[in-house]
Amino acid sequence: MAKTVPKDDFKRVRCNLCRADSSRTAMRIDGFSIVQCGKCGLKYVNPRLKEGVLHRIYDEEYYRNTAFRGSDAVFYGYGEYLKDEQDIKATFRRRMDVIGRLVRKGNLLDVGCATGFFLEVAKERGWKVQGLELSRFAYGYAKRKRNLPVINRTLEQANFREGTFDAVTIFDVIEHLPDPKRTVAEIHRVLRKGGIVAITTPDIGSLVARLLGKKWEEVRRVREHIYFFSEETLRKMLESVGFEVLKVETAGRYFSVKSAVERGKLYSRPVFSVVEALAKAFGLMGRKVYVDPRYKMTIYARKK
Repeated sequence: MAKTVPKDDFKRVRCNLCRADSSRTAMRIDGFSIVQCGKCGLKYVNPRLKEGVLHRIYDEEYYRNTAFRGSDAVFYGYGEYLKDEQDIKATFRRRMDVIGRLVRKGNLLDVGCATGFFLEVAKERGWKVQGLELSRFAYGYAKRKRNLPVINRTLEQANFREGTFDAVTIFDVIEHLPDPKRTVAEIHRVLRKGGIVAITTPDIGSLVARLLGKKWEEVRRVREHIYFFSEETLRKMLESVGFEVLKVETAGRYFSVKSAVERGKLYSRPVFSVVEALAKAFGLMGRKVYVDPRYKMTIYARKK
């Protein structure tokens, strides 16, 4: 994918949270500007890519991007998503544990379900599941190879009946959406009263994000991430459409030691090359570890 994007592919937008049109530039990365709303503090890309251009990125390459292996490809997506299935599912089981404590099992919708790994975890726990996935590659994989109930539409296009679901999950998705507030409002509509939404997203208010600045992995993904929430701004968005926030926690994930080392090299190749050599020497590269750098959050909220 080209590293430069034609100017005609961009458009200017207002703040999605409060609709203000007053902001200051927080940082510039790879030709994109991340701005901060002068009224509510939400950070977002402006100008940003038009919706049709944004969606082109979610092809098969998105799920195995060579940038994670040191190439000069544009940084976005995943290194080897399908090969990391067991680590990803282990992560999802931790989140499913929390959801199970907050709401009785029933109908669950996963927005941006990718290849369906979370749908399979929820099915294991006895939920009746439905997935939505915009990527044609991931949708096809979940539908044909995993035989999962997935629709290749946005939530707004799916037009589910009001109160259909007991739980809605949206993991590592809201930061990609052109109109996240509209999507959050639609989640509220399709949930039954007392139903739960679980949202995982990078936390730009985290200590790691503040310390790393432009070196933070999540802002380096500026080609795909167009909104950068803090706990405060995401809480405001949820409450503005009728949710009650129940729980906020940091969101780590399981990695093999090999995968964790490769991810660490994105920040410091010399340091993590030494870690790699030690891990190889002690036969630890295949071990699974839970890593929580505390720069992502999961917010659980209830429809009042």
